[in-house]
Amino acid sequence: MYAMYYIGQYTFLQWAVIFIAYCIFGWFFESAYCSLKSGHLQNRGFCHGPWIPIYGSGATLLVLLAGPFRTNHLAVFLIGAFGGSALELLTGWTMEKLFGMRWWDYSQNAFNFHGYICLYASLSWGFLALLIMDYVHPVVESISQNWSYLTFIVINTMLYTLFIEDIILSAISAMDLKKRLQSLAENSEEIQRLRSSIQDAYSRLEDAKREIDAGFEAMQDVRKNEGNVAVAKAAVKETLRAVRSGASAAEERIRGMERRLNVLLDGGDDNVGYMSWWTKTMLRNNPDAVSKNPGFGLLKAAALRRQGKKKKSEENEKNAK
Repeated sequence: MYAMYYIGQYTFLQWAVIFIAYCIFGWFFESAYCSLKSGHLQNRGFCHGPWIPIYGSGATLLVLLAGPFRTNHLAVFLIGAFGGSALELLTGWTMEKLFGMRWWDYSQNAFNFHGYICLYASLSWGFLALLIMDYVHPVVESISQNWSYLTFIVINTMLYTLFIEDIILSAISAMDLKKRLQSLAENSEEIQRLRSSIQDAYSRLEDAKREIDAGFEAMQDVRKNEGNVAVAKAAVKETLRAVRSGASAAEERIRGMERRLNVLLDGGDDNVGYMSWWTKTMLRNNPDAVSKNPGFGLLKAAALRRQGKKKKSEENEKNAK
């Protein structure tokens, strides 16, 4: 029954499998390339799962447009180069307008157009198109060749349920990032005040600790003359108690200010706290992402700082065992 819904040479359900297969292929390709380039494993893309929609869209359009010219390598190369560049330009521009950031930036590459596309990337899309049409697509189209209608329904339902959920949550996280960038700009003065206050509080705390050390030394002197200076001993004890109480209160105030500062550096405020795991992971997965907003660097640093603290805590636990 489903065979009547043909688009080009494939049915609708086959196209659904082809699209998601290339989303997954794109994730493997992009993550492997960036991992080799950076020297450590990376999970790249807008989403958190193993799929990158722009690769699925580009490859699906490539198969649809270049299918009739499959044996003409020049035609496939040109369709891949121009089609991939057009899709990358449209996607990059749209995502920056929607979310206030771009997931790739070619500004440092020669012959680039506003950082969205560049000659090197365009040529790469052309060669990738040849690779896909000659070697990858024959494997992809054979995957579902003998599937039954029920198999198509089950596989597509499972994959697209996860995929759509990922898209929605990732879009929410990207909008959250945009709001946090605005919040950072609005709270920039308070951030500077808190940093100054924390530095000043630490300085006063160091003075208090030196006073405590001096009090201990005085206590030692008192103990040497126990019988003659009991009143002085009581006075030193009272002084030490007051200084310790003040130091403890100062430490609590510092912790409170640091918590407030960390929330603000996460782009939070009185109503919204720290970045969610989904939002932080989006920043960690895309270290090359950029934004015209000057606060974007602070958000990326905050996400990476939380990650660094977690790793350090895990290392400490491992060493303790």
